[in-house]
Order: sequence, then structure tokens, then C-alpha cells
Amino acid sequence: MFDPVMEIGDHWHLAIQEAILEKCSDNDGIVHIAVDKNSREGCVYVKCLSPEYAGKAFKALHGSWFDGKLVTVKYLRLDRYHHRFPQALTCNTPLKPSNKHMNSMSHLRLRTGLVNSQGSS
Repeated sequence: MFDPVMEIGDHWHLAIQEAILEKCSDNDGIVHIAVDKNSREGCVYVKCLSPEYAGKAFKALHGSWFDGKLVTVKYLRLDRYHHRFPQALTCNTPLKPSNKHMNSMSHLRLRTGLVNSQGSS
């Protein structure tokens, strides 16, 4: 979870995306991440290629602690995800962390909503 008022700089959302990719580094099925910069709850949305990849992301993130905050993961139906993020409709290339040192984790504050491309919730 994050508080947009407390975040510093113009690119803080990219650090959150990077931290998610680091935490899920063994999951090559994440194809889209969207940080809701205006969310009071600190919501982050993650789209995966399949229910299996969504399950792996769930296991990696749900119940984890970041910056003293408990991460809660909920599934979101694919049609609702694409309604909210139409640009994600064609996303099918797995995302990878760009930071080889994997040190973004200590700065992460998030709440995620996972979706898989098969449309199950």
C-alpha cells in the first residue's frame, strides 16, 4: 500500500512496478502492471498470461510485507481489467525487472489486483 501524497518525485510508480517484478522474478507471465497513483488504498493492478501465472504472482505477493504494510491480493475479471486499462488488451510480452541488483523491495508499498488472460476471477 502506498499513499500518493507521501511519494516523492515523478517516477515513484516505476519503482513500485520494478519491486513487483523483482518479487515475482521467477514468474515470466506478468504482462502488464498499472499503479493507480490516485488510489487511497495504494492499489496496483497486475495482468498475467494465464491462471497459473496469476496463481504464482498471488503466492509471491499475498501476505508479504513491504515498508511495514501487508500486501493483499485480489483477483479481477479480465473484462473489468481491460475496461479499466484498454491498453493492456494486447499486452502479451512478459515483463522483466530491469534492476539486476534486485534492491527495490524495501521501498515497495502496494495492494494488488491480479488478473489472468483467461478471464477467470
